[in-house]
Amino acid sequence: MELSPNQNVDLVSGDHATVVKELGRGGQGVVYLVDVKGTQMALKWYSKPPADADDFYKNLQRNIHDGAPSEAFIWPLDLSVKNNGCFGYVMRLRPEGYEEFGRFLLAKARFKSFDAMFTAAMKICDGFKNLHRVGCSYQDLNDGNFFISPETGDVLICDNDNVVADGQKSGIRGKARYMAPEVVAGGLPNKYSDRFSLSVVLFMLFFANHPFEGSRVSGCPCMTEDYEKKFYGSEAIFIFDPDNRFNRPVPGKHVNVIKRWPIFPKVLKDAFIQEFSQEKLKNPTKRITEAQWEPVIARARDTLVACPHCGEETFADLANGLTKCMDCGKELKASHVLSIAARPESRDIPLTVGSRIFIDNDTVPEAAVVKDANGIMLLKNISSEQWGVVTPSGKPRTLKPQEIMPVREGMSITFRVRGSDYKAVIRNNQ
Repeated sequence: MELSPNQNVDLVSGDHATVVKELGRGGQGVVYLVDVKGTQMALKWYSKPPADADDFYKNLQRNIHDGAPSEAFIWPLDLSVKNNGCFGYVMRLRPEGYEEFGRFLLAKARFKSFDAMFTAAMKICDGFKNLHRVGCSYQDLNDGNFFISPETGDVLICDNDNVVADGQKSGIRGKARYMAPEVVAGGLPNKYSDRFSLSVVLFMLFFANHPFEGSRVSGCPCMTEDYEKKFYGSEAIFIFDPDNRFNRPVPGKHVNVIKRWPIFPKVLKDAFIQEFSQEKLKNPTKRITEAQWEPVIARARDTLVACPHCGEETFADLANGLTKCMDCGKELKASHVLSIAARPESRDIPLTVGSRIFIDNDTVPEAAVVKDANGIMLLKNISSEQWGVVTPSGKPRTLKPQEIMPVREGMSITFRVRGSDYKAVIRNNQ
C-alpha cells in the first residue's frame, strides 16, 4: 500500500500527517514529505511491512518513547496507526547543505577541508558512542546511514528504525561489505559488530576505499556469495596488513587509497592496521571502541597545519616523516609546539600561522595561530572561555575571548573546555 498527495495518515499521538509528495524510496519502503500541524516533516512508510511487523512496530514505539541518543540522530518522533497492516514513522527533515556519504565516495561531493573531514569522523564516533552508552546497537551500519555537511563536517545519522537493545534481534544482519566477519559467518549483530562496521566507515571516509578491497577482490572474475563470505569474512585481509601483502591496492584502480595512505599521520594508519589485524577480526570484544577512536582522530588532527609557504592544509607529522607540504612540496618546520598535558598521554601540536588548535577530543577549536603586521606569531583565543596565562617570568594574566598572546617559549596556558581545565605550555621545536 502506497500513499497519495493530500492523504491523511493518523498518528499514535493523536495528530495526523498530510502527504505532500514523495521524497524517495528504497528496499523497505517510501519516504514522503508530510505536513504535521503546519510543520514539514518526513514520513517513512513501510508499503510492504517486514515479516516480523508486530515486533518491529513495538520496537519503534520503544525507541520513540526513549528518545534519540543525541541530536545527531534523525530519530523516529511519532508512529502511524496501522492501516491494513501498513505503517510508518515521522522524523525531522534533513536540512539543506548535507550530502549522502556515498556521494563523497564517488567524488560527487567533496569536503571543503581536511578539518571538516576530521570533524565528520569525530561526530560519527560520538553518535555511536552515545548509542552504545544507552544500551542499544545499530546492527546495520553502512555508508547509507549518514548525511554529512561538506562545509563543516557536521553529521546526521539516519535509518534508525533498526536500532534495538544490544543483544536483541532486529531481523536485519547488515549490508554486504560492512558486516563484521562473525556476522558474515552467520552470527547476530551487536555493539561489537557495530564497531567493526564503524571502523570500515571511518577508513572509507579518510581513504575513499574499502579496507579489504585490493588485488584479491579486483582479480575476482565474479563476486559470488561464496567469494563474498571469503573476502569479507573468513579470509578477510586488510589491504595494508604488514604481515600479508597478498591483497595490496592495485595501481590505476585503487587510486584514492594509494594517494592518500602516505599523506595521513602514522597514528591514524597504525590504528587501522591494529583494528583490521587478524587478531581483531577474530576477536570482536578486542575491537577499538568509539571512545578510543576519538583520541586517535584528535592526535591525527593535531598534525593538520596550514603550510607556512603556500597556506594550504597539510599534515606535519614531523617525527614520522611527513616533513613536506603535500601541496607545494616545500619543507615544513614548526618553530614552536603547544604541549598539552592530557590523558592517556600528552600531545604536542605544531604551531604554524593559519592553524586552528583543538584542546579536547572535540569539534570546536579553542585557539587560532595568527600573525601581526610585523609577522610575529600570535595565539588567539577563539573560544567562549577566558584562559589563565603565566608568562615565562612567572607573571599571571587572563586572556579573554578574541584576545591574543605572543607565541613564546615558556608561556603556560590553562584552557577551560566543557567544564574541565587543560594545562599546556609553549616550547621551542628547533
